[in-house]
Amino acid sequence: MVFCGKPSKACQRCRDRRLKCDLRSGSCGQCIRASVVCTGYRDTQQLRVRNESQDVREKVLLRKATYSGPSSLALSLELQARHVFFTYYVTGFSKTWDFLKPFYNPTHSPEHLKLSIDAVSLAYLSHQAYSNAALSTAKEKYVSALHMTYKALQSPEIAVKDSTLLASLLLDLFEKFTNGKSRHSEPWKSHVKGALALVRLRDLEQFQDPSALRLLVRLSTNFLISSVATDTRVPDGVSTLRAYAGERLNAGDPKWRLTNLMVHYANLRSDIRNGHLPSDDCIRMSIDPHAKLQALALNAPASWQHKTTTVNHDSEMIYDHRFESYADRHVTQTWNVSRLVRILLNEYVLECYLEPAADVTANGCSLLMSTASHNIETLACEICASVPQYVDCLGAARSKLSISESATTTFGGAGHLHSPSQKLDCYTLIFPLYVAGRSRGSPSTLKPWVIKQLHHMGSHFGIRNAELICQILEKGVGVNPWAVYAMLGSYASAA
Repeated sequence: MVFCGKPSKACQRCRDRRLKCDLRSGSCGQCIRASVVCTGYRDTQQLRVRNESQDVREKVLLRKATYSGPSSLALSLELQARHVFFTYYVTGFSKTWDFLKPFYNPTHSPEHLKLSIDAVSLAYLSHQAYSNAALSTAKEKYVSALHMTYKALQSPEIAVKDSTLLASLLLDLFEKFTNGKSRHSEPWKSHVKGALALVRLRDLEQFQDPSALRLLVRLSTNFLISSVATDTRVPDGVSTLRAYAGERLNAGDPKWRLTNLMVHYANLRSDIRNGHLPSDDCIRMSIDPHAKLQALALNAPASWQHKTTTVNHDSEMIYDHRFESYADRHVTQTWNVSRLVRILLNEYVLECYLEPAADVTANGCSLLMSTASHNIETLACEICASVPQYVDCLGAARSKLSISESATTTFGGAGHLHSPSQKLDCYTLIFPLYVAGRSRGSPSTLKPWVIKQLHHMGSHFGIRNAELICQILEKGVGVNPWAVYAMLGSYASAA
């Protein structure tokens, strides 16, 4: 022990509690106030305290003289970002990019793929930690990755390799992280177009093993969502990819079938926005995918069903005394995507009839409007019911957390920490909540509740984008839902 001070005469209780002992005769004042027996005071003359400072100094100097290893084990920002990205996307929470696993070590990747991984990893780190340093370095890596990928494309041999296709998809992911306010700009969709062109250079039969097939699925999903967000049709080649990969992967779960229905939704949005269909046809074609999405939910297998819990007390965290629990985040997200798309389809039906210059026929108008309003209200409430299982830390979500005894019972009580996975659970709720909160067909009490939940996600979970979307709802500016989706990072932040 290194000790250079003067030993204390205080009683044992005062020393243990680091209290000032008044050394009063018989019993110190601290012990009298605590109604305990004072142990008495030490005789410092009988204590032998040896100054070991010199011994400690000599041991440190000897250790330095004999140690030849590195003085610091701190990782570079690039390696830290790579580790975080792989932990989330490749081997950890998401695993939707598990085909990248062989390229974790930078020395195992060609230069254009290595730089692309660095760029998107740093962009992801910046998105999660709000780091300007990571974003600045990410942009530098992105420029270098673009240059090296262009060189790779000049070689017919390298252009048809999986590494080049992977680099294109990663550069697309970078754009989704960093370019959330320009979804109609060329770069926002250029890389996913380039990836599709690279697949067309090859025979689909070259994609045989499960990793290669999942690579095709990732490309088709990213292209589809980009098309929805930019009001453009999905090329036939994407549907061909999905059919090829789905047949070999035996894909048929609700998420896969939902994605197939989203192709029709994307094409319908494009036709409506570009005025390619008469209003009557638009309404009819909006009702049809709503019915198919509804049937998908009703016919889901048992593992995709949810448990409904009704509470008989008021709670700021539970809307309308009901919440639903799902098997995992992916199931929750799938059903919420289905719900928000159906809300937007029904909103379009309402808009057609409420438009002053509407040229739709009057037959059945009142019934269709009533049905559309009812559908929106039901779906919006279902989205809200999926929230407490991840957000209500002191209630519905308590089993997912380790809460200390000191946790308060107030709204947003502290006393516990949240893992990245738990924060991601909440993040995937932001977009469905925005769609439900802004809809004119939602109950009047729903929007204030949504705003409160988004405020809570921002303050309690530290999710800055939740507060940003909350401010949009509060101002009532009516930002296009798919513009909000792009602001949130599109599929990059919840792949």
